[in-house]
Amino acid sequence: MSKETYVELYKKYELYRSDIYMLCEEKPAEILFLFEEVCDELIKPLAINRQLPQEFIQSAKSFSAQNTFTNVYFAELSNRAFFLSDLIDFLALIRSKKTT
Repeated sequence: MSKETYVELYKKYELYRSDIYMLCEEKPAEILFLFEEVCDELIKPLAINRQLPQEFIQSAKSFSAQNTFTNVYFAELSNRAFFLSDLIDFLALIRSKKTT
C-alpha cells in the first residue's frame, strides 16, 4: 500500500479533505467506515506505515485489539474524524516533501 492508496480510501467515502471533523453530522457513517478501513491498513507491516508517526499505528493497533480506553475514546465520532483529519494532513506533508 502506498500513500495514494490511503488517499483512495478517503476519496471512496468522499472525505478527501483535512476538515473531516466538520462533517460529523453530515457523513457519520462514512467517517465510521473510513476509520475502520484506515485502522485495518495502519496495523499492517507496510512501508508507508513506517513513515507515519507511531501514534497513528499505536492508536490503530489499540483500537483493533479492542482496548477499552481506546474504544471509549473513539466511540466519539469527532475523535475519529480528528484522527482521520490529522492522518490526511500528515500524508499530504509526506507527499509534498517527496515532490520538492
